Amino acid sequence: MKKLSVKMFFSFLLVSLLIIAALYLCIFFMTPYAGEKNYSGYIKSRSEELAQRCMNSTYALADEMINGFAASEGVNTKLTDADSFLRENDKGELFFPLRFSDRSGEYVLCITPVSYRTQAFQNSLSLCLPIVVLLAVFISFIGAKIFSYYMKKPIVRMSKIAERMAEQDFGWYCPDERDDEIGVLAKSLNKLSDELSAALSKLNDKNLYLENEIDLEKERERRRMLFFAGVSHELKTPISVVIGQIDGMRDSIGVYKDRDKYLAKCSDTLNELLAFINEILLVSHIDMGDGSNAEKVKIDGILDEEIAFYDTLISEKDIELTYDVPDNVEFTGDEKLLKKALGNVVGNAIKYTPSGGSVRIKLDKPQDSGSGKTELKLINSPAHIDEQHIPHLFEAFYRADPGKEEGSGLGLYISAMVFEMCGAEYSIGNTGDGVEFILRQ
Repeated sequence: MKKLSVKMFFSFLLVSLLIIAALYLCIFFMTPYAGEKNYSGYIKSRSEELAQRCMNSTYALADEMINGFAASEGVNTKLTDADSFLRENDKGELFFPLRFSDRSGEYVLCITPVSYRTQAFQNSLSLCLPIVVLLAVFISFIGAKIFSYYMKKPIVRMSKIAERMAEQDFGWYCPDERDDEIGVLAKSLNKLSDELSAALSKLNDKNLYLENEIDLEKERERRRMLFFAGVSHELKTPISVVIGQIDGMRDSIGVYKDRDKYLAKCSDTLNELLAFINEILLVSHIDMGDGSNAEKVKIDGILDEEIAFYDTLISEKDIELTYDVPDNVEFTGDEKLLKKALGNVVGNAIKYTPSGGSVRIKLDKPQDSGSGKTELKLINSPAHIDEQHIPHLFEAFYRADPGKEEGSGLGLYISAMVFEMCGAEYSIGNTGDGVEFILRQ
């Protein structure tokens, strides 16, 4: 493909040549000296006008007008009386009879056109033609250069910008602030870039959101698999124990002859198993929930109930309780699930506090917490958790002390699920003299 400047040069040249041709045609048809036919017609018309003006005028005035006509039009004139007039029948001569007011008799005006003016005019046009053509070429070259600078440069710049847009690079701005079509195109290109950049940004945000959702769903699936593996393990042992005891009682083997004793043990084991299954069902309920039951809950009321529930244990272990919980502090979530979650946290703090220790519970309203959120802090001391266990405390069936088999191992796991459903932040860690749990919403 040829360059735009070359195309414009030939376009300008063609237009210039067409204009020159049109001018030459106009000169040929409208200028008297362009050709013999035009010149003859022109002289005839002018001669007739002269004869009309001279008719019935004075002889001196007519002679003056005839001489002026001969000088201006470049023709030969001769005025003679009709009696002495001798017609030579020269081709191209014009004859006009005249009468004068101050003389008697008839006169004849003879006008003979001279062709040298026509030849001189045609020769002048022939000499000018090469100069005019060269001038057209020069003007075409200059016009192409000017067009290239004024039109091609911004077009090339916008073409490069369009290539960058195709590569999803929108960090630019087209500077052509003009009021013509190029300026409109530049503004449209800038607007298109802004819209594409915004659309791409939204698309990237959605892609990032989808990636996060996929990662979150993978993590949930991993947690489900680990949970069901743990459930299988936790269910296997008590079921095997009950089956063994029942088989021993049926066959009256050894100590199992005392059926009443082992039936009571079987009942206790099955009750523990029922409680464990209820915990599993609660986990399933939370896992399938979408938080649609969330409402404004008075968290101070839930804490009051939980502390009252563990009042006997607190007294037995001689635990010093510091309870700083104001009234009417709201928390968003499912009330039943929050009660279960907070009950697990409070219960663990009291159970794992040694006798003579202390438990401090402090609840701050959003305007008092410093973070603009409802904040619950629970510290039990003296207590300590090995740092290697802290990241796993909220996992299902994880026990920091494997030697202690009490509980289902799902308490903190359920609490974490409830807090996440409520959109709350939670953490647990060691302090200087104990273990601190923090909950914020």
